[in-house]
Amino acid sequence: MLRVLKSIRVTALLVFAFLTMAQSSVALSYTLEISESELQEKVSAMMPMQKKNMFVTVTISDPKIDLIKASNKIGVFTNIEVIALGNLKGSGRANITGTLKYDTQKGEFYFKDPTIVSLEVDNVAKKFIPKIKTLTQLAVTKSMAVYPVYKFKDDDIKHKLAKAVLKSVIVEQEKLLVTLSIF
Repeated sequence: MLRVLKSIRVTALLVFAFLTMAQSSVALSYTLEISESELQEKVSAMMPMQKKNMFVTVTISDPKIDLIKASNKIGVFTNIEVIALGNLKGSGRANITGTLKYDTQKGEFYFKDPTIVSLEVDNVAKKFIPKIKTLTQLAVTKSMAVYPVYKFKDDDIKHKLAKAVLKSVIVEQEKLLVTLSIF
């Protein structure tokens, strides 16, 4: 009988320990909500972006953010202006998509793997479009890798505690839900 009671007590302690750990792991995660307008503000601050080579200057401006729920990606629609060989000018639109990369040391989020999905430039011969796309891709990749899209605030206790491992990024109801967890 004494053995049965000890066995029940040990089992109860194990169940209690398991439940406590399960609750702790929930308590040690933090979900940050970043609105589309907050992202819009941060990305707009990066613009205009410009990339030049000997023959072409590409300027990207006026970004419009779109959170893409189906893929949990961020879409950026921008205006693009091209000046080639001094007198050839064109303007158009570019659609760029990417995801977020989190730097745990800095507590900052960066636009990761920006990819030009579509590019249209008026008044420019189609043979120049691949070169323009390459330059635009370089400008976007370099600029968005350097400037954070979002940064935890040093004076916010929740933000200080949240500097942890990125667990997931989900787009829901026009917000980016970023979950960070110690485990």
